[in-house]
Amino acid sequence: MRVISADKRFAEARVYGYYVLAVFRPGVEVPTFGQPTDFTDSLDGLSDDDRKTVIEEGRRQLDRQLADLEKNKSRAATMLTVGLAEVGVLAAGANRAFAHGPWTGIGWIVSALLALLALGGAVSLLTSQAVFGRTDTRAVASGPTPLQQQVAFGYADAVGWGEETIRTRITVLRDGVLLAVASAVLYALIWPFISGAPSQKSNPQPSTTGVSTTCPATCTPSSPSNPPTRTSRSGGPARGLTSSAPAPAPSTQRP
Repeated sequence: MRVISADKRFAEARVYGYYVLAVFRPGVEVPTFGQPTDFTDSLDGLSDDDRKTVIEEGRRQLDRQLADLEKNKSRAATMLTVGLAEVGVLAAGANRAFAHGPWTGIGWIVSALLALLALGGAVSLLTSQAVFGRTDTRAVASGPTPLQQQVAFGYADAVGWGEETIRTRITVLRDGVLLAVASAVLYALIWPFISGAPSQKSNPQPSTTGVSTTCPATCTPSSPSNPPTRTSRSGGPARGLTSSAPAPAPSTQRP
């Protein structure tokens, strides 16, 4: 197992980077912040009841470590859902961010990178290999007697790996949550500036050349094959759209 000591520079960032890269390399062992020391104490001075107590406590500790691993995966699944939602929101506002100005575009890029890193950490916590100590039954059966002492020694030596694995995974989960929160806060800061920015898509304008297809509200459609007609004074139909002036009223002359 690869170990990156917590005392080294940028230890958390390096461990988180290994976890993100493990998404693209399945089966690769992810590092931890420390390596457990081997159990070297002798159990010769313990009675049979004391060895049974060591075995029971070792089983309980391993069961608790596995339960902590499941809790860590459950929280990582929640972080994965939040990260996918953030990526969707960022994708929806990309055109507005780049249309408003360079600073909002840079803020959008940084926010998107933080969201993707948080998403990668969540996926890695769900899929990467976790190292836990265990007691091999076949090795115990073929080992020296008394077997009870060998089993107690095996449990005492195995619990250290699980503790380091859980400690590292909790730290990676915390870093992923911080990245997701930082991405959301940064996008919230640039949102007031891009919310009023016009979209890059422009509405098509109607053509001003050619024959207009609209008709004013006052006109009435007429068929070119049937022009309107009017009635002449002689009683026959007359073609055209001109109207005749009204006839003058007759005048009466008095003598």
